[in-house]
Amino acid sequence: MKLQGLKAKVYELAGVNNTKQLKAKMQEIKTLDMRLKISWEKTIVILQKLQSEFEEWLENPPEEYKNIFSEITEASQKYDRKSAQKKQLALEVLSIANNLEELAEEFQDQAEKIKQEVKITRRISKQAKLN
Repeated sequence: MKLQGLKAKVYELAGVNNTKQLKAKMQEIKTLDMRLKISWEKTIVILQKLQSEFEEWLENPPEEYKNIFSEITEASQKYDRKSAQKKQLALEVLSIANNLEELAEEFQDQAEKIKQEVKITRRISKQAKLN
């Protein structure tokens, strides 16, 4: 693999963008000369080993972490349920608001009609008084 490819893979695995960030994140490579291809190859080996160890740890974490992970999962599920309820309530509120808006428009139209009728009634009443 070419040096640029190695660098890109290392940066991706480590979740960094440059050598300075990489060295700050990984104590194991602080002494490596990152101008050399061999240093990048060693870094990939170290990263892969760390990732493998982490995956093994995740498969069988200590009991105290199992409890924490269980609590996190439970809290996450509760959050998801509450979030779904909130979305449902928001949809219901929006529907009610739309219905109210439609009713308000209907009443506004009726009010305009009543105003027109009042005007006409007043004119007729005036005409009747004049005659």
